[in-house]
Amino acid sequence: MPDWDGLRIFLALSRARTLAAAARKLGVDETTVARRLARLERQMGTSLFERAAGVLVLTAAGEGVRSAVEQMEAAALAAERRALGADRHLSGRVRVTAPEILGRYFVLPALHAVHARHPGIAIELISTIVRLDVTRREADVAIRTVRPTEPALVARKLARMAVAPYVRRSRTKRSQLAAVGYADGIRLPLRNVEDRLPEGRVALRTNSIATVLEAVSLGWGAGDLPCFVGDATSGLLRAFPSEKPDWLDVWLIVHADVQRTSRVRVVVDELARAFRNGAELLAAGSSP
Repeated sequence: MPDWDGLRIFLALSRARTLAAAARKLGVDETTVARRLARLERQMGTSLFERAAGVLVLTAAGEGVRSAVEQMEAAALAAERRALGADRHLSGRVRVTAPEILGRYFVLPALHAVHARHPGIAIELISTIVRLDVTRREADVAIRTVRPTEPALVARKLARMAVAPYVRRSRTKRSQLAAVGYADGIRLPLRNVEDRLPEGRVALRTNSIATVLEAVSLGWGAGDLPCFVGDATSGLLRAFPSEKPDWLDVWLIVHADVQRTSRVRVVVDELARAFRNGAELLAAGSSP
């Protein structure tokens, strides 16, 4: 009978579609992934994947296995969440994810306050704009600028953040500007700077707000930044000073089962307090 570890690797492969991507997701090497897949296929007595255009595609048998394994995964995650929800001790791990800029200015101070009062809570902060899956416990609490649609997630609006394109003071001619944009799949839900420039020329794409800030400061081009950061950064100017900034809502997301856990509740309350106190700063620069 296949073990869960082999099925977990199968599921990662069905989602990532390459050995390399699945290995990165699982934190193992490609050889391990290939070996476990071969073992699983021997146990199943059938091929679960075939190669097409450089990626792995599920066979008909693989599709059937995936459906069953996804049900197993959902049941395991539900059990884990319920067990976590029943935990009332102010100790244990809480994993928080947030974009780097918000993580630095708002989330980190809030988590420090939690640590000072409850040192038994082991806090992990994943600073990234990449969306981690709260439903699958990639994070317990998430700070995002897009409201989730999954019915099992509870979303709480914390604040509104003004965002505008910025440019280095010496690079202000619109006809000469290129964009510092966000990588496909993580673009901000607003008018992106490349859409405002002649020919939409992009000098750099990245998955990091902090990297956009550094690249704009170095003179790569114009990039979208939170106004409270862009206005306070020496040497930067609004790329389009006559235009009003756009707005992003800041959301706190937690799974409905997990939010009842004492240690998660403490973190959620402190994060909400930090953003409530910082609401005026997040809206800074909302008038051109």
